[in-house]
Amino acid sequence: MNWIKKIWKDQVGSKVIAAGIIFLLSQFGILIWSLSANLNFIEVYKNIFVFFKTEYLIKGWHLMTLYSLFLVSVIFILQMFYRKIDKKSPQHEIKHNVSENKEPDEKNENEPPTETVIHEAPTVFFHYRLCDAFPGFSNGYKWFKSKRDIHNRLKILLEQPLAFDKGEGYGIDTRPIWWFRGHSALPIVKFKVLNRQKALMNIEELKIEKIAAYRGHSYFQDFIYVQCKADSPTGLYEHNLFSLEARFEENGEYQEEFGIFKKRLITRQEYDDGSAVIKGKPIRTDGAELRSRTLIKYNFIITSKFSPYNCQEFSIASDVFFGKLLKNEITFDEFILWMEKFPKNQNDQ
Repeated sequence: MNWIKKIWKDQVGSKVIAAGIIFLLSQFGILIWSLSANLNFIEVYKNIFVFFKTEYLIKGWHLMTLYSLFLVSVIFILQMFYRKIDKKSPQHEIKHNVSENKEPDEKNENEPPTETVIHEAPTVFFHYRLCDAFPGFSNGYKWFKSKRDIHNRLKILLEQPLAFDKGEGYGIDTRPIWWFRGHSALPIVKFKVLNRQKALMNIEELKIEKIAAYRGHSYFQDFIYVQCKADSPTGLYEHNLFSLEARFEENGEYQEEFGIFKKRLITRQEYDDGSAVIKGKPIRTDGAELRSRTLIKYNFIITSKFSPYNCQEFSIASDVFFGKLLKNEITFDEFILWMEKFPKNQNDQ
């Protein structure tokens, strides 16, 4: 089969094969004619000669024209069928992939990697992102409770890049967007939607219940309030229900950390060890991904690194306010009144 394909790809060889196919089809037609007329091959050729000599030039030209069109159509169909088979062959896929990947490889070798640079202060950068994700209102807040809407807007707010290679200018930080709650605060470097129920922020799996976008009198006051439902335990650890309830009453948080290795959950200790017992055998877990879940209701804010809320007073007192919001002991308007008291951060220039 391969040698036929090789000949068929050759410009001369393909024409020879096409001519041979036409000849065989014509002979097959003559054979059918001889059988139907009870004649042998020699008598059939004699009749064809007489036909061409006496009839064709007068009234038979249209028959030969139709027959030629039929043969051309057969050849065209055969060529299309061959091309379809050839595209499905492994050799074609290899050639296609090589030609497809050749340009990017050569381009990557010749061009240096792109360096991400930030030129805006964190408060300005965050304000622009918030305007992109939550347009159409100012000086106030707006609630969002649809999971699809929440995920879509947060994808815009937290799209890449979130961590830059270089900052140019005064008061610039290469990790401009952070989350804050009490004494806990970290830069946000990754966000993606896992499914309809969950999103991933850094290593935290979040079941977001609702969010509120707040735009203050000044751009540097902007923030996003995020409230999450309690998540289900992984089953890797034992948890005391009393401990979970106590942490909630204390306005705290209760998390469990674990790893994911080839869709299998492993403990945090196994993740740190780089090895886990799987089907009775210790297996290296290179490439495992670290994850975290919050097992009680939880809330926090997303804002810029140099926002007014990155201060000692917020770190000390905000746990109480966040806890009261979850327990419905204060309204969100009362929370906003407290947040508006914080002055501009001295690092925000």
